[in-house]
Amino acid sequence: MPRSVRQVPGSGALEGALQDWFRGRLASNARAEATPRDCPAPTPNDTALLRLGPGLVDRSDRAILEVHGKDRAGWLHNLTTNQVKPLRPGDGNYAFAINAKGRILFDLVVLVRGDCVWLSLDQRFRETALAHLNKYIIMEDVTLLDRSGELTCVGLCGRRAPELLAAGETGPTTNAPLFANLDLTCCGIPLTLVRDDFCGPWAVDLIVPSSVAVDVACGLAARSAVPVSADAVEVCRVEAGIPWPGREITDEYLPAETGLLARAVSFNKGCYLGQEIVERMRARQVVARHLVGLRLEGESLPPPGASVLDAGGNTIGTATSLCASAAAGGGIALAYVRSGRHTPGTPVRIAGANGSVPASVAALPFVPCET
Repeated sequence: MPRSVRQVPGSGALEGALQDWFRGRLASNARAEATPRDCPAPTPNDTALLRLGPGLVDRSDRAILEVHGKDRAGWLHNLTTNQVKPLRPGDGNYAFAINAKGRILFDLVVLVRGDCVWLSLDQRFRETALAHLNKYIIMEDVTLLDRSGELTCVGLCGRRAPELLAAGETGPTTNAPLFANLDLTCCGIPLTLVRDDFCGPWAVDLIVPSSVAVDVACGLAARSAVPVSADAVEVCRVEAGIPWPGREITDEYLPAETGLLARAVSFNKGCYLGQEIVERMRARQVVARHLVGLRLEGESLPPPGASVLDAGGNTIGTATSLCASAAAGGGIALAYVRSGRHTPGTPVRIAGANGSVPASVAALPFVPCET
């Protein structure tokens, strides 16, 4: 969206556009029934704006589960790959939930609150997460609630985003560590801020009651935040080499293959479900495949799921996410390829409907992030 959107007289047009922006995600919000009014739409693929900010991102595809009970910390500690027990209110961690074979069921952000723990995860994994977690409530004093219909995430991204927040009621947030959660007031509405650089640049999720999500978005837009499309988020996160739920994070893959061990796995927390497989792979330093970048030649972009081929036409992997990137200078992709074929510079081809596309393995990230 052009920066001139800030000059729209009054808030009506902007509010109408933001209501329309949230409509598909917040069908239960009565305000979403309002007739949309004329206003510039979010600009696709505006990754430069997303990095600079403040960019406003619809993050209502996040589910929020809530865990209560005196055994909640130990119970979660035993079911996720990262530390939970040592965390204090306001702390958070990124982790995987894996099965007994070590395969990823879903990824999540663990947010320790005063009297409960929130689990933030992709909506696509909500049913899987509920079934998996409920299965392991046996004798523990634990209650699991689904708050996804009541709470919504609004994302705010970019290097200028902390300035916008600091200029309001929130106070300084620039130095908040990753996955810290803070209760504060923004645009006159109490909410929870979570530091989560979900697509590469500095970013936060603002967790708000769904009934006032549009009000928060409109308030931020009135203070110079500009709505950014999902396409821009996708390009930016591929440029940053960030695995995404449903693409690079599925039950086809193991934690060691994602490149996220340092962020998502603690090797000194003790036992947890699937821990033996994770520890064995680390000890042997052997994985079947690696998540890598691919630089494509030409303008053709094969679809996600396309096979990655070696010079002899043998399948050596799968391209999981592909996009055109001005910052990276052309077509780029994330792909899982076999060990031994993952060295940067290795020539490959990606199968497409009209023939294979030449590419080469590239180091990640394609575009370094300034956070």
